[in-house]
Amino acid sequence: MLRSLHPDQPIVENFVGRQTPTAMVARNLERGSGFLRPQLDTGPFPNYFLVEPPIYQELAVALRRTTGLSLDACGRLTSAAAAALAAWGVYALMKRRWGEGPALAAATAFSMLPITIRYGRAFQPDALMIGACAAGLACWDLAVARGGGRRWLAAGWLLLAVGLAAKATAAYVLAVAFLAIFPRRTWKTIALCASPLAPAIAWYAWAGWLTQSSGSRAAAENQAIWMDLIGLEALASGETWRLVGRFLVVRAFTPLGFAGALWGLWSCAGKDRGALVWWTWAGLASATMALLAAKLHHEYYWLCMAPVAAAGLGLAWARIDAWRPTVALAAAAVFAALALYVADSTWNTPDEWAGLAEAARGVSEETKPGDLVVAPEALLYRADRRGCRLEYTLAAASRAASEWGPINRGLAPIELVEFYRTKGARWFADLGSGPEDVLRVDLHDGIRRRYKVLIDRPDLILAELPPSEPSGHGD
Repeated sequence: MLRSLHPDQPIVENFVGRQTPTAMVARNLERGSGFLRPQLDTGPFPNYFLVEPPIYQELAVALRRTTGLSLDACGRLTSAAAAALAAWGVYALMKRRWGEGPALAAATAFSMLPITIRYGRAFQPDALMIGACAAGLACWDLAVARGGGRRWLAAGWLLLAVGLAAKATAAYVLAVAFLAIFPRRTWKTIALCASPLAPAIAWYAWAGWLTQSSGSRAAAENQAIWMDLIGLEALASGETWRLVGRFLVVRAFTPLGFAGALWGLWSCAGKDRGALVWWTWAGLASATMALLAAKLHHEYYWLCMAPVAAAGLGLAWARIDAWRPTVALAAAAVFAALALYVADSTWNTPDEWAGLAEAARGVSEETKPGDLVVAPEALLYRADRRGCRLEYTLAAASRAASEWGPINRGLAPIELVEFYRTKGARWFADLGSGPEDVLRVDLHDGIRRRYKVLIDRPDLILAELPPSEPSGHGD
């Protein structure tokens, strides 16, 4: 229920840069772009978004066709359903080992974790990843409990394949299955545990080939950046450890949730083989995150620890309940209040984007559908226009320009706009800037000096860019 509140809220909370491209791909799928060619609305075209296969987007589009709701709402509801699936997976894994009470407590804890609230309503595939993987692992666990039930094995395989396709970084769950779910570690078990990766591997093989035919160099650059980031070097940075503390202890699980989960898991470590699945999950997930430490500023990576935290909290509450039921109830209530307080911002549109709806309306009214617009991705998506991604720093502007081809030097944001004009952009649009937003203020001042401004109001600046002269044109 919490994740379904306010489903039509603009998808600009938390990390807006991940939600908007996902939604762009979904809208283009609905319009017929095709599953194998997921496309963005930012140039150069065709610009394929190949980070993962668009399974999540297809589910959002299917829900839209079924319900008639807006695409944004369907994306949020898809994530909410995936979070519910994850809660069931935690429940099923807990129930076989500790019984109904701890299982219900763990599922309840999972539903209240700030990070599962935050990304269980975001228009991005992370909730689908954790939901499908947790449920898939639970299905395999039930197959083992029932003597190898083929239906449970098949359901688990399908769910794990979907989860790993949604986010291949969750591949560690296959090792959890091998080490902590299946009692016999044979070659057949190895083959079964590895096989759900096959669809993801096939996708990335296809994506590698498709990158060569893309008009944009973004996919190739993203791949190179990703490969460069894998490693332990970032762990030597104090900033990395500050992020770990902030997300692990505060933002993702709250101090009370972190301490309770740690106590719950520690209390049964070495005493109960039922804890093996969660300690194995925690260890392998931690190792994966260590290798991806350079990416940990993206909060949604911490979702991989949510099932473990929920299991620990469920065990802690169950132990307290056996001693003093009223104390357990009070502890759960305090945790729920703290979690809602920490997660409260997810229902609030950030001040930066408060004027997005009006700005998008202005852009769509003044421009034609075929015009290319230089604007932030979120504004392009909301205005339903194709265009060029606006950036505000030298490094980001230079990278955006490099996606069109090699550049000889770094470009300032105002130079990026001029660069886009030579590539066919006809309009510049941006949300209004406050006096404290120095980068935007400087850029908007440059736009006013160089180009014809048609709208200049607190929520929107819209300028017309003169058509670029054809190559070889003489005066």
